[in-house]
Amino acid sequence: MTNGDMSLLPPSEDEIKYRGMFENAIEGIYQSTPDGRYLVVNAALARMYGYETPADLMNAVRDIEHQIYVDSSFRERFRKEIDQTGFVRGMEYQVRRLDGEVIWISESARVVRDASGNIHHYEGFIDNITGRKEAEAERVKLEQQMLHAQKMDAIGTLAGGIAHDFNNILCAILGYTELALVSHEIKGLNRGNLEMVLKSANRARDLIKRILTFSRPIDAQHRPLKLGTMVEEGAKLLQATLPSSIGIQVKIRTNEDVVVADATEMHQIIMNLGTNAGHAMKPKAGLLEIELESLELDPVSAQLFAIPAGAYVHLIVRDSGRGMSPEVLERIFDPFFSTKAPGQGTGLGLTLVHKIVTRSGGYIRVNSREGKGTTFHVYLPQSRETPAPAPMDKTQLMKGHREQILVVDDEIPILDMMQQHLRKMGYRVMTRADSMEAMKTFRADSGKFDLVITDHTMPGLQGADLAEEMGAIRPDLPVILMTGLNQPPDLSGSRHAPLRSVFRKPIDFVELSQRMRQVLDQSGKRHPTQVRA
Repeated sequence: MTNGDMSLLPPSEDEIKYRGMFENAIEGIYQSTPDGRYLVVNAALARMYGYETPADLMNAVRDIEHQIYVDSSFRERFRKEIDQTGFVRGMEYQVRRLDGEVIWISESARVVRDASGNIHHYEGFIDNITGRKEAEAERVKLEQQMLHAQKMDAIGTLAGGIAHDFNNILCAILGYTELALVSHEIKGLNRGNLEMVLKSANRARDLIKRILTFSRPIDAQHRPLKLGTMVEEGAKLLQATLPSSIGIQVKIRTNEDVVVADATEMHQIIMNLGTNAGHAMKPKAGLLEIELESLELDPVSAQLFAIPAGAYVHLIVRDSGRGMSPEVLERIFDPFFSTKAPGQGTGLGLTLVHKIVTRSGGYIRVNSREGKGTTFHVYLPQSRETPAPAPMDKTQLMKGHREQILVVDDEIPILDMMQQHLRKMGYRVMTRADSMEAMKTFRADSGKFDLVITDHTMPGLQGADLAEEMGAIRPDLPVILMTGLNQPPDLSGSRHAPLRSVFRKPIDFVELSQRMRQVLDQSGKRHPTQVRA
């Protein structure tokens, strides 16, 4: 087989038949020399490599190894295998077309030797398998996403299982410790010890909240907010917590920075990424850069991120730290994966960030090289809505005015602690450790109670059911349902829903005081007096 006439004789029928098969084949067919020149190619191979004719390809390519192969080491592998065995079958590698596009091919070839046994040329078939390779890569990507989602579900199941009991324990620890610290008789070392107990219990409460974030978002309140304001506030906190050897630069390049998100969650993103960057730069000096800009993702770019095209607010957190290896980079969003020493982190920070960003309709990606630092890119959908007003000042403890409260909980320590706190806040309190006994007490004199606070998960009547039965007797009765569960009771079907409120354990008594005043005011008990906590 040659690229021109080999004789003056007219071609035979077999030659015509095989030439037609060669020229019209959909696979690429070639003959080449061991030193990398094409002797013969068909039209399919020329088109595959971006040339108009076979002659164009043969004239242009004089060094197959360096002009065609993306990774020239595959040429050496090809030569070694075909020289030893006489053939290669289905060797897959990347080649570069005339226009610079990289495609995947599968090559099967054999060696042709002369009468002396020396290699005369190679000949073979080439298939373009780019579509299959891209499909395989997409399948692997989807499998990784599914595996990550399964890990998140597992964490959510774990969180839901431990939340109730753990929050009840924390509720008692926090409540009694706060009560003890109110006493002026606790002084010196004993006060210091109790303050450490309170500090540790608050850290435990924060940890359980972080774990609960991996389940269904029940506390998130998505509202329009200016991300730039949160970045500036977060940078101030980071400046106070990171070593002085780490400098912080903030660059806000846009005023169009409104996103619909939960303020606490956005604060967590900034603080977790900033703290993570600080750890990466310790113990040396370094620079933490936080930037914010707005951008428009076109359909092509958006497809790469698997998010819709449109306007986004782009948060960039860059550090000059030690960077990450490719192996570490693949696992940074896995739950409980951490490169920190024991006791220096839970391995939940970046997983939490990933969960929040995804749940907010955004995307996060990471660039990192060992010794060159790390950059996190967070893309959140831009909103044209007006930012929400600042939330209520949570330092205001709102006092009661002798309203009668019925507190129901099957945990005796929590009942006792609640009674002491509520009485100090100015309420009259009656407690019941059994929901059936609570119902009996309420039926005996339903008009005396201004508010009922009940745990939801109890033997007998659950809190939501107890509230319904009480509502049937007193439709105007406000009820606060306390829960340490990850999944709160669904009150949407209750005809008394406007007077029902869910409150999460462990209890923040400043927040509880505000909630109590809110529901009491809605029911007609208006006492606006406040005291500073």
